[in-house]
Amino acid sequence: MRSLELPEDYALVLQQIDEDGENDFSELAESLSLDRGRLTHIIQALRNKGLIKVSRDLQQGAWIRLSSKGKHFVAYVWPESGPRPCYGSARGHA
Repeated sequence: MRSLELPEDYALVLQQIDEDGENDFSELAESLSLDRGRLTHIIQALRNKGLIKVSRDLQQGAWIRLSSKGKHFVAYVWPESGPRPCYGSARGHA
């Protein structure tokens, strides 16, 4: 896989999403102590690179998860993250 150069805050966003499996935009901003405007910029850039997917839910807001490409990228860059068993998403869906 071709290596992508990512700023540190982009990498932190990917790591957090990988750890949680899926994140609500507001919770992600809070957990990383990022300004919402900065996080919006990062999310758009990662989305343009094909590393994440954003789902919108009218009642619950925006949910962010790794795309297939993002999962492969994270496994390549941080092999210690390794595969995890899937127990459903953060929203309680199987």
